[in-house]
Amino acid sequence: MIVLSGAYRLFFSFAALFAGTAIPIWLIYHAGLVERMNDPLLWHQHEMLWGYVPAAIAGFLFTAIPNWTGRPALGPKMVAALFGLWLTARIAMFAAPEGALSHTVTLAFLPIVALLALRELVAAGNRRNYVVAGVVLALGLAQAVFLLSDALLGLTLGFSLVFVLMMHIGGRITPAFSRNWLKKRGETHLPAAFGLVDQAAIGLSVASVASWIVFDTSAVTGLLAASAAIALILRLSRWRGFAVTQEPLLFAQHAGYAWLPLSMALLALASLTDVANIGQVHHAIGAGAIGSITMITMLRALLGHSGRPIEGTRFDRVYMNFVHIGAGLRVTADWTGDPTHFYHLGGAFWSVAMICFFIRVFPIALSPRV
Repeated sequence: MIVLSGAYRLFFSFAALFAGTAIPIWLIYHAGLVERMNDPLLWHQHEMLWGYVPAAIAGFLFTAIPNWTGRPALGPKMVAALFGLWLTARIAMFAAPEGALSHTVTLAFLPIVALLALRELVAAGNRRNYVVAGVVLALGLAQAVFLLSDALLGLTLGFSLVFVLMMHIGGRITPAFSRNWLKKRGETHLPAAFGLVDQAAIGLSVASVASWIVFDTSAVTGLLAASAAIALILRLSRWRGFAVTQEPLLFAQHAGYAWLPLSMALLALASLTDVANIGQVHHAIGAGAIGSITMITMLRALLGHSGRPIEGTRFDRVYMNFVHIGAGLRVTADWTGDPTHFYHLGGAFWSVAMICFFIRVFPIALSPRV
């Protein structure tokens, strides 16, 4: 079957479909219209961070690793087995989010992904990317903490690890793709090469999330996060994002990365003042950074590996803007007198964006490589 010929086909499409339907379900529970679950907030937090994100990660890793290593891609049976495990976990977590069987099924996915990825990297001697497999395994450990021990600590660990992963991968591909695009057009003013600013941004960001994990929203965390926000803005400013506005799929990468310094700025405010709260930090990282960065990464990978031009359309511009609008509404909601309407409006924009993304990519997932 064509749909099993690459991990990106199933995982990218159904990650978007799942995200686009999970948010409306959560909003129905949030409005009190249904009371079937004992703790719907636990389901919402878990499924967006450990339901949607692992699907995007699996699709990306098992599409990128053959390029990194020169080794063959996962076979159809393995792709089907992995997808079946992920889908079973989503059904189980909805049916019984606090059940031991549900926890067992969902906790199995990320370690399997990490070990399969590490197997390929070790076989190819690709040490540079060991860290990616390590972060995926650590994300699985954070999931275990969330479900079995301390939900707040697990959530902090999970968001911190995904933040580092996005900073690492986004910091590679965003300037590289922009540089290639500008070179083809004869530009000589190109994104800056990796240097001291990048090192400072990475170091301060890692220190900030480490402090967040260990010391929570302390003064130390706030000062580090403020420094990281400044360094990340400087890093992003060196990549010439406004020079690639004509290509929406390139500019979208810069726009998605901008949520990372914004997230650090909100963490600084939440740690040092009463101006922001930790929920805004979670949604800046989750709805903003994760939503936009995973979407553009999945779309570029799907187009490229299916043999199609990696070029954006008007439709792409619309739903990618919807992601940012939805995330922005959710983050700013807590600064309004009655945030409920903003929660629902933001969730609607974000969900529509994900459903539109599914409509865009699913026909490609079902089609032969061009």
